[in-house]
Amino acid sequence: MKRILFAFFSAFFTGVMAQSPIAVQPIEGPVDFAGTFGELRSHHFHSGVDIRTGGQTGWPVRAVQDGYLTRMVVRPDGFGWALYLRHSNGYTSVYAHLDDFKPEWHELAIARATTNQSHRLDLYFGPGEFPVNAGDTIGWSGNSGGSAGPHLHFEWRDSRTEEPLNPFTYGLFYGEDSYSPRFIAIHTADGQYATVTNGSWSRAIEVSSWQDLSVEIRDKKHENGLNLGIQALKATWEWDQESFSMDFKMDRFPFDHTRCADGLMQPEVHRIRGKRTYRLGPSLGLYPKWSESDTSIWHPRSYNLELTAVAANGEVVSIHGPVILSKTLDNRWHPEAAKQNRYGSTGERIAGEMRVVWPEDCFTEPIRPNFVKKTDSEWQASPDVPVLKSLQYTWTPPADYPEGWRAKTVLVGRDARGSYRIVGEPQQNGEIQFNMKIFGTVTLTRDLEAPVFSALRSSSFQGKDAKCLTLSDNMLDIIDYRAFVDGEWTWSFYDAKNKRLYIPDFPSSAKALRVTATDEAGNVGLFITEFP
Repeated sequence: MKRILFAFFSAFFTGVMAQSPIAVQPIEGPVDFAGTFGELRSHHFHSGVDIRTGGQTGWPVRAVQDGYLTRMVVRPDGFGWALYLRHSNGYTSVYAHLDDFKPEWHELAIARATTNQSHRLDLYFGPGEFPVNAGDTIGWSGNSGGSAGPHLHFEWRDSRTEEPLNPFTYGLFYGEDSYSPRFIAIHTADGQYATVTNGSWSRAIEVSSWQDLSVEIRDKKHENGLNLGIQALKATWEWDQESFSMDFKMDRFPFDHTRCADGLMQPEVHRIRGKRTYRLGPSLGLYPKWSESDTSIWHPRSYNLELTAVAANGEVVSIHGPVILSKTLDNRWHPEAAKQNRYGSTGERIAGEMRVVWPEDCFTEPIRPNFVKKTDSEWQASPDVPVLKSLQYTWTPPADYPEGWRAKTVLVGRDARGSYRIVGEPQQNGEIQFNMKIFGTVTLTRDLEAPVFSALRSSSFQGKDAKCLTLSDNMLDIIDYRAFVDGEWTWSFYDAKNKRLYIPDFPSSAKALRVTATDEAGNVGLFITEFP
C-alpha cells in the first residue's frame, strides 16, 4: 500500500508533543487499546482512549500529572466509578470505569453517600482539598458503569471548555504497533463497493453526490487487536490537470456535538451493510470540521480520487482510484442548492394522534421529512437519517385512557443505529410528551411492572464480603434503590450491566433487610427478609 507523508498531517500530530503534559502513564507497562479518541460509536464519538487490562480488574491507576481531585463520580451506568483531576497547565484528566478509589477517597465517597442517603454521587472539590502528585495511585481499574469489559477509560480535556482532546498528542504512550492501517473498500449509499488492492481500486464507482461515498478503514495495534478509529482524513479530487482537496482532523469536539458521529458515518452503508464507514464529505453536523467545499468538484465528470488517512499512532496511508460524478437534476448537497433551501429550519408533522416537532439544525442530512401512522400504536418517520438534537413527540390519548397509565406510557424509538425508550411527561391539556433523538419507527407501550428481586446470597464487592441481590426490570432503567438494615439506611451499589445489587459490609448481627427499587416509570419493587 502506498504511503505518503504530508506536512499538514505531521504538524497535526507533533505540534504539541514537545510539551508532553502527560508526565506519567495512567497504567504502567506495555499497553493495548480497545478504543481510541474520536472513534465512531453508536450515536457518539469516543471521548477518550480505552486501555485494556488483560480481561482483569484491579490494575493500579496513576495520576498522569501533578494536580488535585476536582470531581468524583459514582453511578451504576455511564462512567461508573470515575475520578477527575485538574492540572495547573489548563488540562483535566479523567479515569473512568474504575473498580475502586484509593482508601481515603473510598471512605470519603461512602461518607458523603451516607450523609446524603444517596447511592449516586457527583462531588466537586477545590484546589487545596485533595492534591495529587504525578505517579500517585489514585484507584484501581475496573469494569463499572457502562463498560463492555475490564479496561481503563482515560480522557484528556481542556479544563476551560471541558472539550475532550486527543491524549496521544499530549504524551499518552501508544507503544509498539505491528498492524499497519489499511483501506478495505470504497462504498456508496446505493450498495456499490470496490475492494482496495495494493493501494488502489480499479473499477470506477459512480455517485450522484460526494456525501453518498464512504471509505472502510481498518486499524489495529496488532493482528488480534480491536479495530481503532482514525484521527484525520484527506480527500483529493484530480481532473484535467486540476485538483481540489478537503480534509478533517479529529483533535477535539464539544460533548454537545458528540452525535455528529452519526453524520460522519455514511448512514445508508451502515443501514445496508452494518459497517461504520467514513463519509467523504461533511454532513450538516458541525464536527469534525471539514475544510470548505468548492463548486468545481461538483461538475459531472470522471475524477481520480486520492484518500489519505492518519491512524491513531500517526501512521499515514493513502489510496487512489476512479470515481464518476453523474449529472443529477436535484442534488440537495450541491453548495448552490444548500444556499437556496433551508433544510436546517424547524418543522413538524402530524399523523393521527401523534405530532413530531424538530428544532433547527436537527438532521445530519438535507431531507424532506415524512411521518405516517401505521397502526393505533405505531408511526413511521422517514427518511431514516441520524438526528443531532431531540425531537418532541406529542401523543393525544383517547378519552378513556386510564389516568394511572399516563405517567407510565413509554415511547420506543428505533432506527438503523439502535433503539431507545423514554417515559412520557403528562401535560395539563391531557397530551403526553416524549423527547427523543430518533427519527424512525416509534411505538407506544406502557410499563406497569415493578423491578424484580431475587433471593439474597453471599458475594464480594471491591474485594470484600458483601450480600448480593439480582435486580432487574422488564423494560426500563432502575433510577433509584434503597437498602435498609434493621431500619437504618445503608450504602449499596447497583451494577446495572450485570443486574446485581451489592450491599457491602453487611453486619452479621442483622435481623432484617428491606430494599426498594424504582424504575423510570415510577414502579416500585420491594424485597424484605428477616434473619433468625
